[in-house]
Amino acid sequence: MRRLATRLALLALASSPVVAQEQQNPPFRWGGGSSPNMVSTARNLPSDPGNIPPLWELPLGGHQYSIPTIDRGRIYIGADDVGIDRPGYKPSKGGAVICIDQATGKLIWRLAIPRYMPGVKPPFHFDQWGCGICSGPLVDGDRVYVVGNRGEILCLNRDGQARGNTGPFKDELAYMGIPDAPGNELGPTDGDIIWRYNLLTELNIVPHDVAGSTLLIVGDLLFATTSNGLDDHHGKAPSPLAPSLIVLDKNTGRLIAKDDEKLGPRLAHCNWSSPSAGRVNGRTIIFFGGGDGILYAFEPPTPGPEVQILKKLWSYDANPPEYRARDGQPLGWNDHIKKRTDGPSEIIGSPVFYDGRVYVTIGQSPVHGDGRGCVSCIDAATGAKVWASQEVDRTLATPAISDGLLYVPDTTGNLHCFDAATGQRHWVHPLGARTWGSSAFVADGKVYVGTEANVFWVLKAGRELQVISKTRFKSVPITPAAADGVLYIPTQKSLIAVPAN
Repeated sequence: MRRLATRLALLALASSPVVAQEQQNPPFRWGGGSSPNMVSTARNLPSDPGNIPPLWELPLGGHQYSIPTIDRGRIYIGADDVGIDRPGYKPSKGGAVICIDQATGKLIWRLAIPRYMPGVKPPFHFDQWGCGICSGPLVDGDRVYVVGNRGEILCLNRDGQARGNTGPFKDELAYMGIPDAPGNELGPTDGDIIWRYNLLTELNIVPHDVAGSTLLIVGDLLFATTSNGLDDHHGKAPSPLAPSLIVLDKNTGRLIAKDDEKLGPRLAHCNWSSPSAGRVNGRTIIFFGGGDGILYAFEPPTPGPEVQILKKLWSYDANPPEYRARDGQPLGWNDHIKKRTDGPSEIIGSPVFYDGRVYVTIGQSPVHGDGRGCVSCIDAATGAKVWASQEVDRTLATPAISDGLLYVPDTTGNLHCFDAATGQRHWVHPLGARTWGSSAFVADGKVYVGTEANVFWVLKAGRELQVISKTRFKSVPITPAAADGVLYIPTQKSLIAVPAN
């Protein structure tokens, strides 16, 4: 049970990437720009997806926790390697990056990534649950960027091996653990690695559970969360001074900058939240939710010959003071044994930039139990609190903000609708089951959200609560994506393309 709960909790690390193809500019990441806002401009989407024959359904393996990125007729998604049938490859409960045809669901190419076998040895405690790729692929022109299950940042060719092994990386067969023998040669349906950056060997990172999060591109800069976390005993961070946020040259993979906040001694569990960005008063600001429950704002670096330290502009504690201490005594972090309802929480969902403000939630792994959460609205220029609401429980979700309304589910199983400007809650809807791995997704005047009971809800977007439909799938539905009049619903085991009613 604990293993299952941990897997589902980790789903939130990648439960945000939503890309609508209409009116978007590259790079295609979550909302198609610098914000992970769970909102799409797609139209003519289904109101009752359970009563519409799908265009296609593609099995993805045993466990799937990545959300599809849609770009120029293709869908990119991460999964595990259980379903891979390729000469010479032996599935190991590792990961896979998969590229499929948007119209038909047929495979174009895939890159198999074996499990990081030494990772199960102390102090390492990651890549052991068979979660596969927990990073949403980021597409920028002819390149695809993703965080692999073995703690590597990968830059891949959009076309896979269809144009040959373009390099400079040339050892894909060895990387996949495939013997160099007749019949095992690289083919057009294999992935093509351009470069890779190993977080473990380059920065002494010790990931916890998974190397997750989704990458961010700003110009030629690639921002990445390192997933540095606790040891196998959940007691301390083995690499406490390692960076939590780094910047690479997107073209070469060279390290440009890193943070120096030294989050390790303050970590609750791990650094999983994905970075985001926004333009504030004519300048770009990078927002990063830390595993210490603090939201950080950084200035993008100017590349130079030396590795730089990211300049912090401000920080904001997303935990109310009473979550940190009681009667002058600090309240410690919860874990899977204590399961207290009080105490502080980390930031797992991603910060969302909207109309000059940043919105962020706090939460914990569901195996830690239920407890108090908070959603905060912060002035993006100054880091000052605009409003905060404790009407939500802990949540791993990323907020969805559309037409001045904020939608967010909590792990207890309630979907909330707030006024994004004032923090007033307009309504709350009980979903009938816990909601660990799905953020709310808003498109075509509808709010879509899934639960751990395999139920997929559709509600009307707006200040008045109105349920449109309720569907039960064979597996847990994750945050969907939409494009060209089709709703793409990922579940833990498949991807389903559902057209309009």
